[in-house]
Amino acid sequence: MKIWYLTSEFPPDFGGGISMYIEQVAFMFAKQNHEVTVIVRDSNSYTMEYPKNNLRIIRFQHMIGAQYQWLGYWAALAYQYAEETLDLIDKEGKAPDIIEVQDYNAIGYYLLQRKYLKDKRLDNTKIIVHLHTPTFELARINQLPRYEFPTYWIGQMEKFCINAADSVVTQSQFLKGQIQTYAPQQDITVIPLPYVVDEPVWNPNENHTTDILYLGRSEYRKGVVQLITEMEKLWLQGHNYKLTLLGGDTYFHPRGVKLGEWLKKKYERWIKGEKLIFKSTVPPHQLNNEIKSARIAIIPSLYENYPYNCIIAMSAGIPVIVSQSGGQSEMVENHGENGYIFDWDKKDDFQIKILDLLKMENKELQVLGQNGYNQINRLCNLNNNYNNRLTFYNQVMEKTKDKIYPVSQSIPKKSPKTKIIDSKKGLLSIIIPYYNLADYIEETLESALKISYSNFEIIIVNDGSNDEKSIDILNQIKNRKNSVVRIVDIENAGLANARNIGAEHALGEFIAFLDADDLVDPDFYTKAVDLLETYSNISFVYSWVEFFGARTGIWPTFNTEFPYLLGMNMLTAFVVVRREDFLNFGRNRIIMEYGLEDFEGWVTMCENGYSGISIPEALVQYRVRPESMSRQFNRDMVTYLLDQLSSHHPKLYEKFGLEIYNLLVANGPGYLWNNPTFDHPSVEYSTGQAHIGPVQSEHAVKYELMRMANSKWGNRLIKTFFKMKLNRVFK
Repeated sequence: MKIWYLTSEFPPDFGGGISMYIEQVAFMFAKQNHEVTVIVRDSNSYTMEYPKNNLRIIRFQHMIGAQYQWLGYWAALAYQYAEETLDLIDKEGKAPDIIEVQDYNAIGYYLLQRKYLKDKRLDNTKIIVHLHTPTFELARINQLPRYEFPTYWIGQMEKFCINAADSVVTQSQFLKGQIQTYAPQQDITVIPLPYVVDEPVWNPNENHTTDILYLGRSEYRKGVVQLITEMEKLWLQGHNYKLTLLGGDTYFHPRGVKLGEWLKKKYERWIKGEKLIFKSTVPPHQLNNEIKSARIAIIPSLYENYPYNCIIAMSAGIPVIVSQSGGQSEMVENHGENGYIFDWDKKDDFQIKILDLLKMENKELQVLGQNGYNQINRLCNLNNNYNNRLTFYNQVMEKTKDKIYPVSQSIPKKSPKTKIIDSKKGLLSIIIPYYNLADYIEETLESALKISYSNFEIIIVNDGSNDEKSIDILNQIKNRKNSVVRIVDIENAGLANARNIGAEHALGEFIAFLDADDLVDPDFYTKAVDLLETYSNISFVYSWVEFFGARTGIWPTFNTEFPYLLGMNMLTAFVVVRREDFLNFGRNRIIMEYGLEDFEGWVTMCENGYSGISIPEALVQYRVRPESMSRQFNRDMVTYLLDQLSSHHPKLYEKFGLEIYNLLVANGPGYLWNNPTFDHPSVEYSTGQAHIGPVQSEHAVKYELMRMANSKWGNRLIKTFFKMKLNRVFK
């Protein structure tokens, strides 16, 4: 079997359990003669390594590519992972059987989109998402501002990946239970992590210089705050047990400092009294010495998947005490036999059980540790793990999926249609609203006539043009007697009315809106119609937008979802939409006379269960003109229009009110949500078109700073910067 693993970390870089898992599973499958490739980002260069037979490691230099100007780091990195993976398939001429990609930070987002957007290179490849612990859960448990961009949007991307995968695998029943609600249609498979279990090293006769050893980062989710709080109660009662915390540190947002540093200040008296000891991370070969020097190991997490620190401790033979809330309790399984299990939610449960454990003689602890060793050897040994994963991979290869696009769960079931619309099967009707745009209509019409989709008609809706030149141009077009172009003359009533009239006069199964000063890529309509014909559960298709004219740049768009769509338009009027769906639910409201009329229409469609999806390519060109409708917006006008929009959808805004409130608090008014993948929204007013200019210049500066930060001298400079606390001055 040909298997590729996409990971954000791999030795010698260890960021956590992801790195250790990929190392273990890659070597395990390579040893069994499968062709294994690991694809991982690198800060400095492109390299290819062959550490073992049948195993290669491909490192690509991240932050390379124009997408880093238009997307925040993690979204741009996901885009680069897709590009690197598909380029490798092109070079080798054959795709892998399995691609397994982590959930964390959604690095598989664009690769999965490419598959659903029918990239032929992925036709015979199954894409599996491995749940480690997604950002949207980490942010919640670690008390981050989880509604702040880009954290919130990364979470939404992760949820897409989980739902879009051919299959999902994780390590613990605990995490499966936590995530299942976000992917009710997915059958999540649980397989414990693989681990090379050596002989136990813990010895009851060793000189144990500490009583309790915590292995892991100082991270809120890991339970270190609660652990020290409870230990302080014991110390105040006169107990003299020593607690050692061994590991790195993480930033703690509520306090605005690193958690370990905050804990050291708060519990300074116990550190001075040598009851509380903080130690930095040690290399793997020194870890056994730390384990041997302790009587028991503790995994006190508030929320955990299947932590390697518990696997390492149990495989070393040291007795463990673990919290109930995570895969660590599944490892121990039987309290009092393979280790101890306590529940943070039960008053005094921690104190009762840890005192009971610490009062045991070392020989009793040795029996407990040996049982734990036997248990982890049974759960994680490579032979069992390999057989379980191979069975899982084979089952995934045999799976077939319905042709359903993984739309957001926030979109409700479809409302019944009230009107049955007659149309010509497969015909695309391109509707061009036109009002006094003589200088641009010819270029727009030429763009529309050059499309690769062959079955189309063009309807120019003349919205009462009164400019002589504009009328003359229309007459010239009429006289050409082009069989695919029709002109419908109406009294001036605004853009919303012109679009609605065009849809009513159209004959096609699909309609597309094209403003009279904009342009389309020749293949846009072909790709969009193909997707609509493939997936019956989507109603409209759009793409990224390229700006030209007074401004240039790219605006990346995303699939429609609530509540984001209720705060900010997620697309321009460049769409291909099922005509019947539009006439039933998407008609533009005339009352939106100043703009956002298309925005309101998309909200109505989605409210009724008719979703839209984005093609992540710039296939349409939006002309930025100083005199255009959207450029006349001011704060009062936008506020009024959004008032009108929300008034038309009171139940929708009520349903998502809590989330909308939190998004507004974290990111400001919705009209500032230029791009959710960046951490700083635009300060310009927008209809959904990101106004490229100073904002993109800022992003370009960030991009260059990131590139410098990943150089050796840049990294040293940043460390010096923080040591001197200059970050506070330049915040």
